[in-house]
Amino acid sequence: MNKIDDKEIRTALISRLTTYKNCTVSEEVTVPSGKARADVVAVNGHVVAYEIKSDFDSIKRLTTQIYEYDKNFEMNYIVVGQKFAESITKIVPEHWGVIVAEKTRVNTVRLAFLKKARLNPNLSFKDFLSWLPSEDVKKIALMDDYLGNKLPKSKIRTLFKQDVIKRLEETVPSLHKNELKNRVRLLLKNKGKANKKPEIIGQ
Repeated sequence: MNKIDDKEIRTALISRLTTYKNCTVSEEVTVPSGKARADVVAVNGHVVAYEIKSDFDSIKRLTTQIYEYDKNFEMNYIVVGQKFAESITKIVPEHWGVIVAEKTRVNTVRLAFLKKARLNPNLSFKDFLSWLPSEDVKKIALMDDYLGNKLPKSKIRTLFKQDVIKRLEETVPSLHKNELKNRVRLLLKNKGKANKKPEIIGQ
C-alpha cells in the first residue's frame, strides 16, 4: 500500500474545498470548550468540520473527538487513508460523512466520497452559540426578538456570556433559533476571512 500522510491529505482537502463557491476554510480550529481541535473547518451553507486520519495515525481518540465534533459542528466528515477505508464506516456515526484519500500512480492525491454527511442531529445549541464572542452574543440578545423584550437591557449587558446563551436556549422559539444559527454561520465566515489564525474564532 502506498501510504499517505496528514499533510498530503490536508493539502488535497483544502485544495478541493477552496474551489467551492463562497466557502471559507480554516485549519486547526479549537472548539470553544478547548476539548477538541478540528483539522479543517469549512463555512459555506453550514459549518462543516473535517477530521483527518492518515495511514500513519491512530484512531484511539476518535470516540472523544466524535462527541465534541457533534456538539459543535453542523456537519462532520472523517477523511482517511486506505488504512481505515474499510473499517471507518463502522466506527463513525451514521450521519457522518466519509472521504477516502489515496495516491494515484503519478503520486497525486485523489479524494473520493464514500458517504456524504447529513445534518448532525446532536448539535448543541449552547455550544454552537459559544463560537461567538461575548460581545456578539450580547448584541443579538439585546434585540427584541431574543431577550430585549424579556429582560432589562442593562441586566443583559452585565450577564456572563454562558448565562446569556442559556437564557437564549430556554426562551427563544425554534424559528428564531434557526435565524440565530444563520447569524453564527455568517459571523464565523466573516471571522474566518478576517483572521489567518482560525484559533482566534470564538475567543
